[in-house]
Amino acid sequence: MKIVFDVFVDGKVKETLQPSSQRLKEIHDFIKAESSGLIKKYGRNVYLNRRVVYN
Repeated sequence: MKIVFDVFVDGKVKETLQPSSQRLKEIHDFIKAESSGLIKKYGRNVYLNRRVVYN
């Protein structure tokens, strides 16, 4: 079981982010770091959706 984040821009999935670690503190730090880069890449209309992938 892995937590992944889909990046939505204008209602369409552009990419999926997969944190290397599944520890909640490290996921939080990863998303904070990635979010500023995503805003620079796609603009302000960026939405992250969390989901769980089962293996």
